Amino acid sequence: MLNTYRGCLIGAVLGDALGMPYETLPARRMERYLPPAFGRAYRGHPNHNLLPGQYTDDGQIILIAARNLAEGAFNGEEYAKELLRTHALNKFRYPDGVLFAACKRMDSSGNLRESGVNSESAGCLSLAVPFALAFRNRREMAQALIPACSITHTHPASHAAALGLALMLNTLLETHDVDAAFAALDSAAQNMDAELFTRLQTAYRFEKSGMSVDEAAAVLGTSSSVYQTLPMAAFLCRRFYVPEELLAAAVTCGGNAGTITMICGAFAGARFGIESLPAELIRGLERAGIFDELAAKFYAASNPPEEE
Repeated sequence: MLNTYRGCLIGAVLGDALGMPYETLPARRMERYLPPAFGRAYRGHPNHNLLPGQYTDDGQIILIAARNLAEGAFNGEEYAKELLRTHALNKFRYPDGVLFAACKRMDSSGNLRESGVNSESAGCLSLAVPFALAFRNRREMAQALIPACSITHTHPASHAAALGLALMLNTLLETHDVDAAFAALDSAAQNMDAELFTRLQTAYRFEKSGMSVDEAAAVLGTSSSVYQTLPMAAFLCRRFYVPEELLAAAVTCGGNAGTITMICGAFAGARFGIESLPAELIRGLERAGIFDELAAKFYAASNPPEEE
């Protein structure tokens, strides 16, 4: 299980870094499988200052939240302060617009816990990864994750998507049952946001029909809305069994490619373990060692040694 914890956390950040150069771009046809490789965004792109292997705001949020959770119970006040500090230093890497707006509200009002924005953007989906690793009790996870999301995102769809993704990853880590993991995602969507549930079912139906990746991207959409990002990622996770192929397909989606590939990387790592992820990419990933240490802390906290 330690290897799946490591795979989930590092896979998420690795996926974000892979998708980084392709954010905002049009989807491109997946002509054939090509091994995934870190790239650099074109000059003038919002991420053009980032080097190959560097992650975006998704990876930054994962790191901030993971460090917070590794200390014990999640501290929302400290999480909000770290978001605001990063924003004030202009250190966020092409931040989600809702994250930017929430930080502006925090700065102007001084209210760290009630400055969230009513938007269904996918900017809080990255929170799902460290929360999935930090909790064994799913009810407790939900009780902590929703308030954490609300610091930046208050829309019910964002909450449903983040909790659904966290439940999916957590279930996969604990049971290694892919069907049970998707059932957990579906349950959260069905109970919290009917439209998200409907769009997920559509993605599953398209995947089962054999629809190609580029056709699915065109119909499901790849914008920064959770109504498009999460169903497209779910389509890919159900389609591809080989992690390298899953990651290679995810980066072709364009649009919100960083978050889509982040989800796919977390899913692949949680399902198959860190050994399934390309070793050369892990070696080239920014701060890979720090994420590895955090994953080990989460594993140790969730799986204490049995007393003799």
